[in-house]
Amino acid sequence: MFERRRVLRYIVNVMMMKNTFLFTRFCYNLKGIYLLLFIITFLITNQIKAQNDLQFYINAAYRNSPSLKENSNLIGISEIDKSLAEAQYSLPQISLTSNYLFAPYFNNNGKLLSVSPDPEAVGYDVGITNGGLYSAQFNIEKNIFNGGTIDAYKNQSELRITNYRNNSDLLKHTLRKDVTEQYLNAYQAQQLYLLSKSIADTILKPLKITEDLVSKGLAKQSDYLLLKIEVENQKIVAEQYLNDFRKNLSELNIICGLKDTSKVNLTVTELNFESTKSGTNFYKQFVIDSLLISNQQEIFETKYKPQVNLFFNTGLNAVELEGIQRKFGLSAGINFSIPLYDGDQKSLTQQQAQISLNTVNVFKENQVITVKNKLKNAKSQIEFYKLNLKSISKQISNYEQMLKISQAELMRGQLTMIEYITLIKNYLEWKKNEVTASCNYQLAINQYNYWNW
Repeated sequence: MFERRRVLRYIVNVMMMKNTFLFTRFCYNLKGIYLLLFIITFLITNQIKAQNDLQFYINAAYRNSPSLKENSNLIGISEIDKSLAEAQYSLPQISLTSNYLFAPYFNNNGKLLSVSPDPEAVGYDVGITNGGLYSAQFNIEKNIFNGGTIDAYKNQSELRITNYRNNSDLLKHTLRKDVTEQYLNAYQAQQLYLLSKSIADTILKPLKITEDLVSKGLAKQSDYLLLKIEVENQKIVAEQYLNDFRKNLSELNIICGLKDTSKVNLTVTELNFESTKSGTNFYKQFVIDSLLISNQQEIFETKYKPQVNLFFNTGLNAVELEGIQRKFGLSAGINFSIPLYDGDQKSLTQQQAQISLNTVNVFKENQVITVKNKLKNAKSQIEFYKLNLKSISKQISNYEQMLKISQAELMRGQLTMIEYITLIKNYLEWKKNEVTASCNYQLAINQYNYWNW
């Protein structure tokens, strides 16, 4: 008893005087080893190289997302579609045509081509073939009175552009949520790994000292074995957390389109809890879908409008080679058409469009319920983890008070070393719980911010 109290007095002297010589003697004392364990447990040495924050991974995900690149390309295609509609329905169509028709007659006094074959000649009816055809013409054709058709196709292109941009916004929003979630999972595994590794590294040093003390008969064999078991336990736990960290970091790199790199250190992030918004961008897609359905019906109904085409051609048009040099001329005219009856397709397609609009409304109503429930659940989780963190902080504070009291009891011989180590281990477990609860709190905020969009 006298020897143990003498040792504990050294501990007190070390803590109060901070004398290097006393500290050296103190390190050779078994009781001081455990107190040293408690003091330096949280002095974690960061051996990880690169420092990456959340925004680094979000930017990488935006930059490398093939879906975002696809939407950007689709927007470019739709911009060109507007020019295509203008070219097809507004600008004149110019073409050059050339035709040669060979329709021979047999038993026609040796003449293979003729516009007036003998009655005994054998061949196609001259009224059908004209005996042949030689044609080379320059043609111009232009639609008129079709402004409604052009507007309908241009509107379709604009709606598609709006749709692709909305899809890009949703993709970015979802990417931010997914990247943040995976980042927090990886960060949690990293912090737990570093904490467990620090504990194992801290215990390893006094373990070697204790081994020397056991060999000199100054410490119990059971104390040495207890330290050795605890070192191995913390090493196993640290390796498990390290494996979790590597796995989560690999998943994070996959989401962001990054190649696996060397070891990195994820920095802490604090998400902002956004106030509830009156509207939500999740409903934009349903508005766009409804407009696209209506526009598709509008385009279909353009075929019921009168079609007026002006045409002009000039060039060669002949049925015989004889005098062909005088068969150059020109012609112009107008084509008009309007459908009268097609089996009531217009009414049928209108019914289809209405059914499609009803389907969109059904999905919108379901989305409204989903968003409200997700927001409510996320907010509930935020409140839970906020209170949970307060409780954990209070428990940690209580354990810190208990450890101070236990130190005094340990010096008076009222507490065994095993009991003291158990208190320290419980304290460290609560620190791990604090890391987990803090990350869960951030994950809940991330979910709320995603649905509160």
